[in-house]
Amino acid sequence: MSSLTPRTGHIGAFVFEQGRRGSLRRVLLILVIVTSLLLYVGGKVRIMRLGYQIEALEREKQELERANRSLRIEASSLAAPARIEEIATKKLGMVMPAKGDIVVVKRKEARKH
Repeated sequence: MSSLTPRTGHIGAFVFEQGRRGSLRRVLLILVIVTSLLLYVGGKVRIMRLGYQIEALEREKQELERANRSLRIEASSLAAPARIEEIATKKLGMVMPAKGDIVVVKRKEARKH
């Protein structure tokens, strides 16, 4: 049997120091590795979340653009002169003026000094 001192242990070909310095170094190395992994994974998770948010916003933008086009078409049909005339005559009871009742007003051109 080989004798082991309380300060060192043999595992295969590696010798691990079990003193205060060795333990502290090992703990610090493990902390650095774990912290690095957490930061890396956290960054990847954040990137994935932002990607999902971008996709959702792009879908919302497309839906809003479709709604905007639809509303523009509806607004242009509602503002059509023929439609306004039809509402005025049929629903509001207005009548077209007689030719003698129409007065044309012309603007004066602005004087240039």
